[in-house]
Amino acid sequence: MVILVVVAGGTVGYYFLSDRDGFEVRRETSPDNGSERYEKKITHLYFSDSEERFLKAEERILPVYDTMSENARAAVEALISGPNGKLSRTIPEGTVLLSIYLTPDRTAYVDFDETITEKHPGGAGSELLTVFSIVNTLTLNFPEIDKVKILIRGREHKTLAGHVFLQQSFDANLLLIR
Repeated sequence: MVILVVVAGGTVGYYFLSDRDGFEVRRETSPDNGSERYEKKITHLYFSDSEERFLKAEERILPVYDTMSENARAAVEALISGPNGKLSRTIPEGTVLLSIYLTPDRTAYVDFDETITEKHPGGAGSELLTVFSIVNTLTLNFPEIDKVKILIRGREHKTLAGHVFLQQSFDANLLLIR
């Protein structure tokens, strides 16, 4: 739920975010002058475990932006940058997120460059973890997103690496999370 308070004579935005996983929003004071405020949100990014069998969440604190697209972009770009801990990356290094947008039916379209397919290590399990690391990161962190559709250079592809059919949109897969 997002509540925006508007004050006459100027706009003051207060966001009270309470999403389905109970993630916390932190308000912080600017170190420069103490008066500016900005928000950050604890976000769970889903990376592969060391055995590449399941997804595990890694907490990151990401800024809260003005639009859902900007917030989703920040989460996917953090996912692309890879894990900070002992988990394994699910998206090939060098992959570029070209765009992300949300449709009225609550589907996020996530458009990558061809690096995601060209440098993908292959294998059905690895491909499944790549798809659902993206899907779970978006659907489980943002209540405004119910489904995710993955595009390559603005177009549908049959698969990333020959196994997971991409010509559909995906719901979260909680069975892959440990």
